[in-house]
Amino acid sequence: MATVFCSQTVPEEPLPEPEGLFHTVGNPGDVSPACAFGMALVGGGRRCKEAYRWLIERSGGGDFVFLTASAYSDEEDEEFLADMRQLGAVDSITTLTVDSRAKADLLEVEETLQRAELLFIDGGDQTEYFNLWNGTRMQRAVQALLRAKKIPVGGTSAGMAVLSELAYIPLRAGVTSDQALADPFHANMESIKKDFLSVECLTNVINDTHWSERNRCGRTIVFLARIVSDGLAPLSQARAIACDEGTAVCIDGNDQAVVFGGAGTADYAFFISCRSKPERCVPGRSLHWPAAVSVWKLQGTDAGLNSFDLGDWLGRGGTRHDVNVLNGVLSLDIQAPD
Repeated sequence: MATVFCSQTVPEEPLPEPEGLFHTVGNPGDVSPACAFGMALVGGGRRCKEAYRWLIERSGGGDFVFLTASAYSDEEDEEFLADMRQLGAVDSITTLTVDSRAKADLLEVEETLQRAELLFIDGGDQTEYFNLWNGTRMQRAVQALLRAKKIPVGGTSAGMAVLSELAYIPLRAGVTSDQALADPFHANMESIKKDFLSVECLTNVINDTHWSERNRCGRTIVFLARIVSDGLAPLSQARAIACDEGTAVCIDGNDQAVVFGGAGTADYAFFISCRSKPERCVPGRSLHWPAAVSVWKLQGTDAGLNSFDLGDWLGRGGTRHDVNVLNGVLSLDIQAPD
C-alpha cells in the first residue's frame, strides 16, 4: 500500500540512513568563503554554462549543493564537477537526492544545505518537489539560504518554476495555452501556490519555462489573469518572468538582471506586467482581456549584453510589446522572432 504523507502522518517505513542521500566530489571538508546573493533562472534544455559561471563567481569558490529528486551516478557527478571547475573555482559539489518526505526531514539534509555557498535546483516535476519538500526541514533550510544567508541560488525548468513567490504547481497535467485561454479555470490550471519558496526580488512574480518551445505565452498570461482576479497579488505588482530553453535570467542583489544565452541561439527571456484587470475571467468561458499585458523581450547572449531592472521593470536592450486577449485569442505571437 502506498504511504500518503502529510504534516500529521507517520511514515510506515523507518527514517532512512543518511548514507546514499549525498554524494560529494571534490574537497569533503567545509569551507566558508564570502559569497554574494544572486539568482539564476534557467529555462530548461541545455546546461547554461554562462549561468553556472555567474553563480560560481558569486559563491567565492565554496561548496556547491545540487538539489534533485533524481538519482545520478558517481561518474556523472565527477563529470559535473570537472565541467564546473572549467568555469570557476569550486571547492566541492554535493548531489543531494531528496525523493521522499522522510529524507527531506533529515537533520543531515538540513545541515548539508546550511553549509552551502551555492545551491542549484534540478529540473524535473515541480508538483513532485512541492509534495515531497513543502513543510520539511529541507524546505525551511532552502528558504533560509534565500532570505538569511543569501547565497547564490539557481534552478532550471521545474527548479526555476519553484523559485518565484507565486509558483504553478499543477494538481494534474500541466495546462496548455489553448486550455487556459479557452477556460482560465480549466482543471489543469489548478493551482498557483504562494510561499513554497520565496525571495524578495521575486515577490508577486510567477516564473514559466520552456516558453517558446512549448507555446506557453497564452498560459502565462492566464496565470497573471488568475493571480489578479483571485487577489494573489496587486494589479500593479503582478508579474511574470519566462525563459526559453537556452536562456537564463541572472539577478543580483540590487534587482538588476542580465540575460544569458549561448552563441548562435535565438532564445529569449520575457518580462511581463499587467496593464489592466481582466474584463472576463470566469469558469467555463474564454479569457477576455482587451488591455492585457506588456512584455519586454530580451535575447540571451553569451556576454549578457541585454539587461533588465526588476525594480523599475524596464529593459535595457530588447523590445517592448503589448499583448491582448480577445475572446481567448492572443493579439500577438510574442514568441516568434522579431
